[in-house]
Amino acid sequence: MSQLTKNLHDFIIENKSNITDEWLSKQFLEDPTYISSASEVYLRKENSALIEAIASIYVQDPEEYRNYIDNRAASVAKKRAAEAFPLYESIRSFRRVRKVLWKYVQIFMDQTDSVTSQDVSAWSDSMNTAFDYIIESFAKHHHDHTQQILTSQQALITELSSPVIPIKDGIGVLPLVGNIDFQRAKLILESTLEQCSEKKLTKIFIDLSAVPILDTIVAQQLYQLLAALKLIGVEPIFSGIRPELAQISLSLGISFSDTKTYSSLSRALEVHTNLYAQ
Repeated sequence: MSQLTKNLHDFIIENKSNITDEWLSKQFLEDPTYISSASEVYLRKENSALIEAIASIYVQDPEEYRNYIDNRAASVAKKRAAEAFPLYESIRSFRRVRKVLWKYVQIFMDQTDSVTSQDVSAWSDSMNTAFDYIIESFAKHHHDHTQQILTSQQALITELSSPVIPIKDGIGVLPLVGNIDFQRAKLILESTLEQCSEKKLTKIFIDLSAVPILDTIVAQQLYQLLAALKLIGVEPIFSGIRPELAQISLSLGISFSDTKTYSSLSRALEVHTNLYAQ
């Protein structure tokens, strides 16, 4: 690292407040709602940290720099993903910072003697490399955190949409509603087993009356649920099984013959509990 490059790094750090001011002005001009979506204090702090990160490429060892950038990108990406801040907006913001930052590099060059074309080329390559690496790292972490959030939300939605409702000691009802794809079927299986165990159930009524589409995925997962419930000592009783599910099950070689099934939940409850007793 030459002294000239070190001086460039110091110049950028000394002017990071001015760079941030100009960046915020451009942000506001292009998108007046941007600053209102996050506090100005936070934006200033994060942009100052970004400028320091970019400038560090001129003075840090490449490996140290990549580790530093990756940690920074992971931290900011996690927050932005949690806020559901659009990834394209973040990338657009990086583009604006890049323009303003290069303007200050040009100011430094105008104020400094003995800057060669090789210096300019090296500084430009380094800055572009820094921004490219930051954007790539940020996008990766943003995607990873977004997927984690979506997975967690989907699991919660499935759990809430598939509640095991205790109706008497040791007896519960699982009313299934809506379409069931492979992922939801898998989560229903896991959630039902957990809920039955937590609620100490010995019998569960599984009602399919409100499931509009019953296909091979549903049939296979229901059979697995049936087998798993029996293994943990819970008797499954099905209601609302329509003819198409029975036909699909037979074509797959899946038999519900040793499982009690009823046309409606009310009929199943009437036969197996005294809830309707006068």
